[in-house]
Amino acid sequence: MLLITGATGHLGNVLVKKFIGKGEKVRILVHPSDSLLPLQLVPVEVFYSDVRADFSSALNGIEAIFHLASVISITPSRKKIVYSVNVEGTRNVITLAKKKKVPLIYISSVHAFAEVEKGSMITEETPVDENLVVGDYAKSKAIATKEVEKAFSEGLDGFIVFPTGIFGPYDYKFSHFSRVLIKYKTGKLRYTINGKFDFVDVRDLAEAIVKLYELLKSYSNCKVSKQRFIVSGNDIDFAQLPKLCGLETFKVLDDTSGDILSTLSLIANVLFSIPTEFVPYALHTLRLNYAFSKAKLSSTIPYRLRKVEDSIHDFFNWLNELNNPKNMCYNIV
Repeated sequence: MLLITGATGHLGNVLVKKFIGKGEKVRILVHPSDSLLPLQLVPVEVFYSDVRADFSSALNGIEAIFHLASVISITPSRKKIVYSVNVEGTRNVITLAKKKKVPLIYISSVHAFAEVEKGSMITEETPVDENLVVGDYAKSKAIATKEVEKAFSEGLDGFIVFPTGIFGPYDYKFSHFSRVLIKYKTGKLRYTINGKFDFVDVRDLAEAIVKLYELLKSYSNCKVSKQRFIVSGNDIDFAQLPKLCGLETFKVLDDTSGDILSTLSLIANVLFSIPTEFVPYALHTLRLNYAFSKAKLSSTIPYRLRKVEDSIHDFFNWLNELNNPKNMCYNIV
C-alpha cells in the first residue's frame, strides 16, 4: 500500500487514480478541512491529519510515501503558512519515513533550482539553493529539497521529482494558471504579457512518477534511488496563450506596462485580497527564459508528451463535464 499526501490536489488526485489503475492500494493523508470531491467514488483509504502532526499510525503497512502536500503562493501574503507546511511539514514527513524505514518520493519544484543566467538550460546538476532564488515558495521548496537529500545521505531511500508548471484537466481547486485559462476562454481577461515558461500536463507528470516508482520498487540500488528528476513539458508563450484558449482579440502589454500593472495588482491582492493574474513574481519567472532538460528522465523511462493544444482542449472539456450535474466521477486517460 502507498501513502500519498496532498492527494486531493491537482497532481495528487491524478496520481492516486494512476496508481489505482495499476492495481496499487492507496491510502491518502487528507487535511481535515479538505474536500474529497476530487476522489469521489475512488477506492482509497482515508487518514485525516495535518502533515505537520504525528501521523505515524497512517504508515502501518505502507511501502512508500509520496509527499505532494504543499502550499503554493506567488504573493507574500501567505509567507508564514508557506514555510510552515512546505518546510516543517516536509521535515515531519522525513522524520516519520526514517522512523518507519519507508522510501520517500518527494515532489519538489523546478523553482527550487538556483536562478542562473537568463536563457540557461536547467538540469539536475543545477544547484538547489534557497539563497539564489526569488520568492518564499521557491525558497521553501529549496530548503525542503535539501532536507530530503540530507535524509537520503543518512540512509533513507526514495527520489525527488522537480516538475515545471503543472496544467491540464482534473484541477478541482483551480490553480492560478487554470484561472487564467478560464478568464481567456470566457473573455474576462483580454491582455497578456511577453515571456514563456515550461508547463507539463498533469497526466504526463503522474505517469512519469509511476514509472520511476516502478523502477525503484523493482531494482535495489538502481539509477532511480536517491536521484533528482526534472519532469518538464513544453514551452508556453504567454503572448500566444489567449489565442490557444480561443480568444482572438487581446492586447500584449510591453514590459513597462506589464511591470506597472503587476505592481498595482500585487498591492490590490495584499491589501484587499483581490485575485490577480500577473504579479511581479510571475513576470520575473516568465522573463528568465529557462529551458528544462528532459535528458535524464528520458534516458531512465519511456517519456511521451501531450501537445499543449491537446492539454488545453482536454482541460476545457473536463470543465464542461464538471459543470454537468449528470457526471459524478471522471476517469484519468
